[in-house]
Amino acid sequence: MEIGIIVHSQTGHTLLVGERLREKLQSGGHEVRLMRIQNFENEDAKNPTDVQLDSLPDTKGYDALIFGAWVQGFTLCPGFIKYAEQLPDLGQTPVSCFLTQQFRYKWMGGNRAISKMKTSLEAKGAVVKSTAIINWSHKKREQQIEELAERFSGQYKV
Repeated sequence: MEIGIIVHSQTGHTLLVGERLREKLQSGGHEVRLMRIQNFENEDAKNPTDVQLDSLPDTKGYDALIFGAWVQGFTLCPGFIKYAEQLPDLGQTPVSCFLTQQFRYKWMGGNRAISKMKTSLEAKGAVVKSTAIINWSHKKREQQIEELAERFSGQYKV
């Protein structure tokens, strides 16, 4: 399968998870392209209208898509919200999505953010198959990343 991984990452944490996921999928025989989005100029913008993105990765031509973003202020980062608003119709494309958050527990913004992410992608026609939250300051972070990679890669057959 051809799988596109699109991550909004400012500090590199979300990108690192995307890279680990790409490695796992490639080792399973998939063609994978990892694309990074960043806020251009105003990195700390809190409103999507104040965000300017450095790129708008294309979602066409993939059998499946995986989106990654991060939690900012107990909700989904405004850069990903802006990107999702500009997405074309995803036409029932199978999608998985994940978040990284600094806090240790999902209930500290992660659950709310993943719900918002899922809703924004479904509004564009996506069929969200899986979600995951990586708690960056949790002592089991590496285990969370491994479990995410295993679960997400298990959904796609070569």
